[in-house]
Amino acid sequence: MTEPRYPVLVLEAPRDDVDLLIGKLTLLGAEGIEERDASTLVKNTSGLVTLIASFDDDASAAAALEALGDAHKVTLDAVVGDSWRDGWKAHWKPTRITPTVVVVPNWLSYDPEPGDRVLRLDPGRAFGTGQHPSTALASRAIERRLTGAAHGLLLDLGCGSGILGFVALMHGCGRVVGNDIDEDSIINARENAEALGFASQFDLRIGGFEAVPETSALVVANIEAKVLVPFAATVGARVEAGGALILSGILVEQRAEVVAAYEALGFSLERAEVEGEWICPEFRKA
Repeated sequence: MTEPRYPVLVLEAPRDDVDLLIGKLTLLGAEGIEERDASTLVKNTSGLVTLIASFDDDASAAAALEALGDAHKVTLDAVVGDSWRDGWKAHWKPTRITPTVVVVPNWLSYDPEPGDRVLRLDPGRAFGTGQHPSTALASRAIERRLTGAAHGLLLDLGCGSGILGFVALMHGCGRVVGNDIDEDSIINARENAEALGFASQFDLRIGGFEAVPETSALVVANIEAKVLVPFAATVGARVEAGGALILSGILVEQRAEVVAAYEALGFSLERAEVEGEWICPEFRKA
């Protein structure tokens, strides 16, 4: 029997162009998009981000290749067989993202150490497996904020797989409201919430910031500086007076720009933990 063949486009681009390219590839019919950079398990030492977009057939891939033009380095390739669809699972392992929380993929066993909180997760196509530094940084910030303190509501702006909300709920947060513009992410997060027993405490919504009109004393947004800066007023408006705002998905080199945008709105920087090339500023609203 002949094994199935799946065409893929391989693109190399600067990080600042990644979100736009993912949007274009999705509109052009990409069924799945893998992102690789120097912080992923599959190393890319070029300094660029590599996107691998899969398509259902050669015609769709060829049309997308033509539509993308010459703005970025793009090559047409193919993978054979179905094993690649779940091949990424072989690289996923139990990951300690905070002093107490260990993220464990559903298909693996794990013997917890004393004091461990085991978060079993199936990330699907959503961002947020705990292996990216931006997710771990935000998770640790949430754990610090909730240890020994009661919070009734966390707003998780751009929630992806829901991992940050789950960390908050595991630390006693009463309720989480999360949103994402990617419908697949919300579907995946709802499935995870159901499996973890958090369905009644995690309100997940499809849409942008307008999908979360609530305010809270604790807000987290693990997105990107290119979104967090222009929408600073919108994000900041979700934080109650005296409340805390945790931002992640930010490169160290973008620190000054992000801090300036939120300090201009009356926020004061309380802490900024760094891991590798990533930084997680934590603010207090006046």
